[in-house]
Amino acid sequence: MIPRSILVADEPHATDEQAKKRSALVQRLGSDLSVMLECPVDLVYVHHLNEHLAKKMLNGDSRRKFVDSLTEKYAPVLRNFQRPGKLFVKLGWPIEEIVKLVTKENFEGLVLGTRSLQGIERFFLGSTAEEVVRNVKRPAFILGPGALKEDFHLGEHKKKHYLVVTDLTKKCRAAETYAVSFAQKTGASLTFYYSLAETMSTAQQFAYASGEALPTFNTIFDDMKKDAEVSMTKKIERLKKKGLDCSFHIESEKANLVEAALAYAGDKTQLIFMGHQSHGIIASTVLGSNLRAMVATAKVPVVVVRS
Repeated sequence: MIPRSILVADEPHATDEQAKKRSALVQRLGSDLSVMLECPVDLVYVHHLNEHLAKKMLNGDSRRKFVDSLTEKYAPVLRNFQRPGKLFVKLGWPIEEIVKLVTKENFEGLVLGTRSLQGIERFFLGSTAEEVVRNVKRPAFILGPGALKEDFHLGEHKKKHYLVVTDLTKKCRAAETYAVSFAQKTGASLTFYYSLAETMSTAQQFAYASGEALPTFNTIFDDMKKDAEVSMTKKIERLKKKGLDCSFHIESEKANLVEAALAYAGDKTQLIFMGHQSHGIIASTVLGSNLRAMVATAKVPVVVVRS
């Protein structure tokens, strides 16, 4: 069986220093993942070209020649990968072309870099990365501004550990499942992280806003904690029987999920897995704005898995 490849979406023509660094780190992450998974790494470059203008300026023959010239120009970039695969050169709108390619081909995952355009509370808003993540069904490894600033290098960590941020509902099941599979393939340990504090804080805010009282708040908190512990314990026992080195953590004090999760992750975590739910062209994050904040502030890549 031929292994599925990792797809790196990049801008090899970058000229400014920040873009050059982002390109280099995205390529390095893609190369590291391909080595870990023992699969090729493909590269896609989309030359942004207005389709209406392109139809007027480029006929079939001239279009092919233009693509061939770009292919020849960027083919040497594949040498940056330890397991080089194919180079895909497309003309048109980057979001549309990348989504079409990922939909057509069965990639293991997609690697993208981004920058925070609206501060840490909004991750890659309006960027190619966000729109691609919203519209593809394959896991996306996102290098956010925090990881770029830290010059993150996955390959330098011999013993790897991943963190799965979950709300324990079916909305996060795909992220949990992929994280487990990825950890097994790469020989890494895994921790499931659940913020009971944030769940209860959200419930309190909703109750106050609706005028409802929570006279048994402490009882509800204790019951939910017990339920979470039972659920997590069963999950961990089942996975340990399959040989996975895993554990769980229930945060019951710090309500800010992102800050608490990153503090818990510390320097021992190399990847953070989170879920993402999409409905047609309208997408919402499973954990609300937490996904955006996590991508913007995490010092490691965030793996976004669509449910």
